[in-house]
Amino acid sequence: MTSRDSYHIPVMLKETLDSFLIDKNGNYLDCTLGGGGHAKAILEIISDKGTLLGVDRDKEAIEQNASLLERYKNFTVANISFANVMRLDSIVFGLKFDGILMDLGVSSHQIDDPKRGFSYMNSGDLDMRMNDEDELSAYIVVNNYTEEQLKEIFYKYGEEKKSRYIARNICNEREESPIKTTKELSDIIGRSVPYKNRIKTLSRIFQAIRIEVNNELGEIEDFLKVSLKILKKHGRVAIMSYHSLEDRIVKRFINEMATGCTCPTDFPKCICGKEPIVKKITKKPIIATEEEIKENPRARSAKLRVFELI
Repeated sequence: MTSRDSYHIPVMLKETLDSFLIDKNGNYLDCTLGGGGHAKAILEIISDKGTLLGVDRDKEAIEQNASLLERYKNFTVANISFANVMRLDSIVFGLKFDGILMDLGVSSHQIDDPKRGFSYMNSGDLDMRMNDEDELSAYIVVNNYTEEQLKEIFYKYGEEKKSRYIARNICNEREESPIKTTKELSDIIGRSVPYKNRIKTLSRIFQAIRIEVNNELGEIEDFLKVSLKILKKHGRVAIMSYHSLEDRIVKRFINEMATGCTCPTDFPKCICGKEPIVKKITKKPIIATEEEIKENPRARSAKLRVFELI
């Protein structure tokens, strides 16, 4: 498998398409375009009357898809964060969608590129920005945040029990000289925990910094609210998450929007007037098959949830 092929491996492709692609003549939004695997599959199914808008904050993803999908005349692309889609002219002027896809995983291409600084497995500059025009980078977080701030994000976004100790060690090390590379950071983290816990801790801390740099959880919350404004009636949203923090936000949002009356059960009649806004299409998250996990281990942690606008 070439590196280019690996950039395009979509997780749970059939399950995703079956769950939200409800009208071949409809309008669709892939708001995490990534390697274009899901987008290409959508374009091969929808008719010439259907359209697909793909957005991504990562310029490299946009460039990759320019060549992969340029032959499809009903495909348009925008280099913008999905939380900011309401700024696009087409949506300002009333474009609404029959289906929206959010694949929240970081692409293998991003992780494997040392220049992007996402992985502790390669030595590269401390960056982790999805959009290289953003001001906040991993370098700034690691070298400028206070010990208390570092401890907070390590615990909140990485669920790491030794957050304070790791934060303190980082602060002590940077007093000597700035921490510039992923290797320097991973070495500090590695010295802070027992060897048997090293890999899990590295994963948690790097995840926490990446989430902070890109405001990932805030963007998910913002977009879920936006999705209700840009969906057609009975339009569907499919969200694929890869860790518990993301899935918790998605699950909570769907449950809240799918719940009607919230009056106490002993009230004789409803006085709150709350009506459900969405319908759950997936009562429980869809997960990848064992066969897919063997082919693509990245699918192991994926959870797919789908809701429909009533």
